[in-house]
Amino acid sequence: PAGHDPGHLCGQCRPASPQHLMPSAPQLPALTLPRFILPMKPAAFLREHWQKKALLMPGAARGLDQPDANTLAGLALEESVEARIITGAGNGPWSVLQSPLADDVFETLGEENWTLLVQSVDHFLTETSLLLDDFAFLPNWRVEDIMISYAAKGGSVGPHFDRYDVFLIQAAGHRRWQIGDVCDESTPRQPTDELKLLAEMPVREEFVAGPGDVLYLPPGVAHHGVAEDSDCITWSVGFRAPDYQMLMAEIAGECLAESDSQLFTDPDREITADPTVLADADRQQLIRGALDLLQPDAIERAVYRWLSTPRLDGLEFAIDDHHIRERDSDVALVRHGSVRLLMQGKLAWLNGDSHTLTEQQRPLVQLLASKRRYRESELDAVMTPAARELLHEWIEQGYFAPL
Repeated sequence: PAGHDPGHLCGQCRPASPQHLMPSAPQLPALTLPRFILPMKPAAFLREHWQKKALLMPGAARGLDQPDANTLAGLALEESVEARIITGAGNGPWSVLQSPLADDVFETLGEENWTLLVQSVDHFLTETSLLLDDFAFLPNWRVEDIMISYAAKGGSVGPHFDRYDVFLIQAAGHRRWQIGDVCDESTPRQPTDELKLLAEMPVREEFVAGPGDVLYLPPGVAHHGVAEDSDCITWSVGFRAPDYQMLMAEIAGECLAESDSQLFTDPDREITADPTVLADADRQQLIRGALDLLQPDAIERAVYRWLSTPRLDGLEFAIDDHHIRERDSDVALVRHGSVRLLMQGKLAWLNGDSHTLTEQQRPLVQLLASKRRYRESELDAVMTPAARELLHEWIEQGYFAPL
């Protein structure tokens, strides 16, 4: 979509493990697609930091010049996009404006102390989603989305903690980060229900992140980021932490959809000894009848369907193939940022739907599921007539795009 001109836009805590400062990552070419280089062996990161302690990685990311502030503003005004504008600083007051946003909203915000948050940008702007290939040391289903924020000077979302893992990548401008303790749901909050801000946040570490710096935070670590200058853009790669209650709801729905209605029957009923109680035999029959609806095959389908469904549907947003080719001329095919593809044996789950694969199709789909952009030589190595037919079908449906 065309960009809009937004006017000014150019409980208790326990001590957190101290974050480590890594040496700068190897330099990448100036003109590149979004990239992240983990400056340590993935096994060491998972062992020492993942869901354990924070990690600051200076210069670990490049190629983050798009989307710029105006593109973000235009995206935020789209009806199908989730966006918020948060205003406030220090002890408040804080306010939240949820999408849909009015076309003239940016004209009223002033010069300081506000932040625009655009959710799931990778679902709509495919070039942004290509960054996720560099997180292949984690399973694809664990990735939730990439949220991007633009902040005017002093802009912030306040002191808070997240319940999921997040990589905070500074794309433009500078942000001062304060890191606090590890918190949980019992940690005292301010009376700001929409933001869930912490009532107090003792600062354990503080630093300023510049373009290309990456901060990893495990779930529960309190943090507070404030824009040091205008045009402060931060990418937030959030990881999915499935809620078991929600998963159970998906399983129940799948199992019920696959079963016929069955009623309790008791043709061999004998005279009851006490009509005021639920007899053991009746109780067991009722529970067994309900649990029998939980069929293993339906449970498997529910899990794969849920994990392969994108957070939002952004397929209507065209891929900027010219810009991708300009930055990587070897790319022959890209996966749309709104596509989630998960393998299950001879099945492929694409955006919540299962596809039975032949032996001739499986190598191609395995490749398509493993990354988001593909070279001609990679495709040729796994291409068969049956695979080509399936790929053509998925291209026609907008899941992939040849360059």
